[in-house]
Amino acid sequence: MMGTLRQKANVWAHASTPAGVDALREVLIRAEIIEPSLTYQISVPAISGISESDVTVLQDTGSKSAQNFLKDISPNLCLWTEDSLDTPLFSLNHHVSRPVALINPKIKMLLGRSWIWRKTVMRQFLRPVCYSFVERLEDVKDLRSLGLPAKKIEVIGPLLSGVVAPACDEAERDHIGEILAARPVWFAHKVPLSEIRMVLESFVEAQRNAHRLLLILDLEDQFSVSTFNEISGELNLITQLRAKEGKPDPSTQVFLTDGSSDVGLWYRLASISYMGGSFTSGKVPNPLVAAALGSSVIHGPKVNVFNELYVRMMEGGASVSLEREKDLSSKLAVLMAPDQCADMAKKGWQVVSDGAVAIDRLVDFILDKMNLEK
Repeated sequence: MMGTLRQKANVWAHASTPAGVDALREVLIRAEIIEPSLTYQISVPAISGISESDVTVLQDTGSKSAQNFLKDISPNLCLWTEDSLDTPLFSLNHHVSRPVALINPKIKMLLGRSWIWRKTVMRQFLRPVCYSFVERLEDVKDLRSLGLPAKKIEVIGPLLSGVVAPACDEAERDHIGEILAARPVWFAHKVPLSEIRMVLESFVEAQRNAHRLLLILDLEDQFSVSTFNEISGELNLITQLRAKEGKPDPSTQVFLTDGSSDVGLWYRLASISYMGGSFTSGKVPNPLVAAALGSSVIHGPKVNVFNELYVRMMEGGASVSLEREKDLSSKLAVLMAPDQCADMAKKGWQVVSDGAVAIDRLVDFILDKMNLEK
């Protein structure tokens, strides 16, 4: 049985990317649920541009404010995540006896330094490091070349925040599934006003090759319904509304949702989902939600909000990125093939699962390490 933590066990969790912040937040919330006496504070460097209510922004030049921050929270452990070691912020760990755990640290710039520098200065830099988690085996070699012993390095794969899949009414899903009778379904999620015409025209084109295709359309702003009605009428589309008819019928071509409350239902019904905003604003949905619910992902080039997650999906073969709007319809028709969808959905689930491994390991590490540091 796990021992009792110190009364004031506190973790300083530092990250430099939105995905890193999300992952650390999940790790720490889960650790706190297991051990309520654990407290934590998440920080980011000012250069990251991250601004969230539960995150402290620290200036990397002139470390007085950062010193005051650390004095106030008095952390017992530092989690240094996806940031460089060669910064004034990291050097603050040298002034106190505080163990530091590195999580996918940025060390590429340090590898170009001279051999004598790595053997002297860098080893002093690494003195507070009690352990390091890395994504790949190649990263182990790089850290060892900087002087960190192999026994302090562990490969845990990618660090991705987990996804709480939105629930849905299973009976309703089965009922709508019976109505659709194996029709191919495309879900366009959080489509902004400026993309409504593109999505509807792409649907018309895709229908020529994917017969009986159903589009479930979710608008970013429900005040855009009038524009939707105008364009769908112009294109002679048979439409139905969640707010009016409740569910599509066999003749429905486009089914308009009434907001995000049923997003779990639409993702489960759709074999492929378009991430709205990816051709215009870049304000896109989290692609891992679609992946967790078995829907393949297609998107445009602008994925600003969850960029790291989209990169991970693309690297894993779990999503398709398009540069041109006119390619959306032709790519949809290809991806609608059952074997294509099944393969992408499998890869998407793998991306989601890989991130969960790292999250679980870090929760265990924090709790174990805090017990050791009595």
